[in-house]
Amino acid sequence: MFIKAFFFLIFILIIFLLSTNFKKRTLLFTAKFSLQLGILLLFVGGFIKLFLILPSNSYIKFIFFIIYMWCTVGINVNFMIPLINLIDIEIGKDN
Repeated sequence: MFIKAFFFLIFILIIFLLSTNFKKRTLLFTAKFSLQLGILLLFVGGFIKLFLILPSNSYIKFIFFIIYMWCTVGINVNFMIPLINLIDIEIGKDN
């Protein structure tokens, strides 16, 4: 089901790109949206998948939760958010 939804979103994105001009702004906006969606799917999906295969010991799950959230926030704050801000600056320059 997830794969069908993913391909449907890709199809909608292609239709959107073909129906608009291939301006730099449209491509940058698409890249920004794809990065944000990818971050969400990667980290939330990875967390759920790993959390479900852990043993039912609540102490282990709590430690995993703390470490995973710490790493996730670290990656997003130090790498992804500045990258998305750079894309926003490029989109703003084209206006």
